Amino acid sequence: MTKIRGVFGSPFNNLLKPTYLLSIMSSLLLAFVFQWMLMAKADSTVPAQPVRIVNLVVPTAVLEKMTSIPVAPTKATSQTATNAAATASFGGQVPPSHGSGHFLLGIGSELDGAVKSRLFNEAPINLLTSWFNSPNDLTFMRGFQNKEVPAAYASGRSLHLVVWTGSAESEVTTKYGKACGRTYPFSASFADDMKQLANIYRGSGTLYVSMFTEFQTYPCQDNNWLGNENYYLALQDQYRLAQQIFKAEAPNARLALSWGGWQASYDDPARGGGRSLFSHFADVMNNSDFQSFQAMDSTSNIQPIKDMTRQLHGYGNGAVLLAHYKPDNRSQVTWTNDITGLFGPDVMAGLQQNGLFGLSFMDEANMNATESAFQLAKQFVTAFAR
Repeated sequence: MTKIRGVFGSPFNNLLKPTYLLSIMSSLLLAFVFQWMLMAKADSTVPAQPVRIVNLVVPTAVLEKMTSIPVAPTKATSQTATNAAATASFGGQVPPSHGSGHFLLGIGSELDGAVKSRLFNEAPINLLTSWFNSPNDLTFMRGFQNKEVPAAYASGRSLHLVVWTGSAESEVTTKYGKACGRTYPFSASFADDMKQLANIYRGSGTLYVSMFTEFQTYPCQDNNWLGNENYYLALQDQYRLAQQIFKAEAPNARLALSWGGWQASYDDPARGGGRSLFSHFADVMNNSDFQSFQAMDSTSNIQPIKDMTRQLHGYGNGAVLLAHYKPDNRSQVTWTNDITGLFGPDVMAGLQQNGLFGLSFMDEANMNATESAFQLAKQFVTAFAR
């Protein structure tokens, strides 16, 4: 049997000598330094390889907790903060930031009254509507120019101007020949009135102008092309004139003709009435910034809103605004059924697919009739304002 020598009796005993250990350690150290120098040289000549980073989304609240550093707000959050600061002095709820799915919910009937309404102060209203009914309105509207108008724009809201005339109907001389209808659009003051309006409502935000609302009723014979050709052609010229004036004086303005909401509910090809009237206004509609209409049926407005939105979506850029909503007879039953109906399955989604980008309550009469009516209006605005 071969005897195995122990470690202390083997040649490894030399390793335990101090001088030998020091020699080994020195050699190892020199080798390490030399290897490190080679690696450093290689790093200086070979481009660094990109590091693949996996996209990881960490919730803001979690990230702030992890780092104890507030995360910079996104653009939308920054806009909301700006809106909140402006709203603090202007009043009302903070309007939603403009973005994907932007939808306007408004209240009228004049800017100063709208900002005092309960709906404005309790729901995120982002559109404020004013009515111009005659040149006399310029007197009180001038009071908005340096206060309410810039404050509304600064708070992130859009403004909306409805131009309507109830002037008397009589014979009108046009370049197309004699016509009969409401005279104000052809008056000597019309151009200057529009210029004054544009300067009052100009500003940093968007101004929507619904011109000649319910204009189908302006001729002596309502709703038909036949017999009203000269009047309607001359009215289109005045609309083009208004476009030129607003664009020059208020670059933030967007204009549209505003239809009565009944026009798409029937057709009368022989007289160019109902749906057959739309094609006669195709040129001005296709050259407008959006399309506009009202909904004021005393019985029900859901179907007329659907019909008009679908019809108007086919013109211009397809954008449609419901300029003013209110049952004409002030029926509380109709109003409640209309707003409840708009909450119906896919109703608003369908309207928006057909270009509807906003709706303005004509006033607050119906919503303030009862507490339940107000809460319904508030829920509607809160649900759809974007």
